[in-house]
Amino acid sequence: MSQPTDGRISQILGRCLRGLGIALVAASLATPAQAASAVISVPQCADHEKMVDILAKEYRELPKALGIVRGERVMQLFVSAAGTWTIVVTKTSGASCIVASGQDWEEVPAEAQSLEPRA
Repeated sequence: MSQPTDGRISQILGRCLRGLGIALVAASLATPAQAASAVISVPQCADHEKMVDILAKEYRELPKALGIVRGERVMQLFVSAAGTWTIVVTKTSGASCIVASGQDWEEVPAEAQSLEPRA
């Protein structure tokens, strides 16, 4: 993928802000139960295997990256070809919870020469 330009980044941010405004208006008009059901179509927490299965089947999201959080949890990024993404954190018990999700995922290639070495 090509690196996004300043214009492309502004366009994405503009869409996000418009979408947020529409969501806030819709949420203010809906009952609490309606607002919750519109936002949460996937359980926020589930067994890790079940969570991976739901993300794959419902959103076609597959694991893209992972990292260890304070030696206690595993953070995973799931991404689809359509650009949806989800960040899931899994505890040592196996319980996985969605901590963030969104749309318009883009790869931004990092130039190895431009990165400063770790100390």
